[in-house]
Amino acid sequence: FYENLYRTRTPANDVMQVDNVIRVSRSGIFQSCCQVLMNMDTELLKQNFAVNFDGEEGMGAGVRREFFEMISAEMLNPDCALFTQSADGSTFQPNPNSPINPDHLSYFNFAGRVIGAAIYHQQLLNVYFTRSFYKHILGVSVNYNDVASIDPEYARNLQWILDNDISDLGLELTFSLETDVFGSMQVIELKPGGAMTPVLEENKHEYVQLVTEKRLTSGIQDQITAFLDGFTKLIPQRLVALFDEFELELLMSGLPDIDVQDWKKHTLYAGGYDEETEMIKWFWEVVSSFDRKECILLLQFSTGSSRVPHGGFANLSGSHDTQNFCIARVDLSSNPNSLPTASTCFNMLKLPQYPSKEVL
Repeated sequence: FYENLYRTRTPANDVMQVDNVIRVSRSGIFQSCCQVLMNMDTELLKQNFAVNFDGEEGMGAGVRREFFEMISAEMLNPDCALFTQSADGSTFQPNPNSPINPDHLSYFNFAGRVIGAAIYHQQLLNVYFTRSFYKHILGVSVNYNDVASIDPEYARNLQWILDNDISDLGLELTFSLETDVFGSMQVIELKPGGAMTPVLEENKHEYVQLVTEKRLTSGIQDQITAFLDGFTKLIPQRLVALFDEFELELLMSGLPDIDVQDWKKHTLYAGGYDEETEMIKWFWEVVSSFDRKECILLLQFSTGSSRVPHGGFANLSGSHDTQNFCIARVDLSSNPNSLPTASTCFNMLKLPQYPSKEVL
């Protein structure tokens, strides 16, 4: 990725230029930085620029790293109304109500430039977005499963509609949504005449897809477009498309630390497993030998997320509220070559009872 991104760079680009300095104020850093970066030539932003805070002397690599940390945190400030926190409490997505700020699209463009510049200069950010927003950055279509990161209960309801015959249930659904806009409830049609169009067994798949698009895409399309306009000025779409949404998250934010002992402490067991089962002892011995990247990959596989929420594994988010990680036993008798599988909505790893630690 970086080899292709830096293809046109010269050795001079790698030297921090004392005359290429972003000067900002710590107080009001968001407005100060926005004004500077939006007027800064993209090619200068790609160079090894320095950062100087008003009234301070420092302007080295550490100051630039602090600058990216501060401005990325400020973008998530609720007072800016740009991003809204998702149901899991640790990820963010564009706020559909951001138009309350008349300059919101300029700010989304600015946010895209900041995150693009951070990736370009290999600066990790303590910022995590929803799966659906990473997909928007990648140009990948979202589906109803992605609703779970924003509203797990709503995602479960959509799944239930798809899994069951709704012909005689009297759900009284229509192709419309009722949404809260700063305390005022508004009805939004999913298609022309949607408020008068009932959801039936034969059109429920269309309803679920339209609801998904409304919740995840069309309701924030202008914000997504503005963000990508700033982002792709520094990171070409053809290069970022090399990643999937999990890899993009790691590119932006790096590998978080995982406390395996805390993970083990807050794990439940099902199907005949318990903490004294030999298979479970093998499992934790193997996981304890993993490096950080391998732990992240296991967590992503089992829960759909690479992050541990604030407060540790005791606060792991599930389909309803907090839901502990669970390891469920799978019988190998029907298929001796079975591999582990997962139900990410339930934070459940379905682990076959292998005959030895080596096979595990």
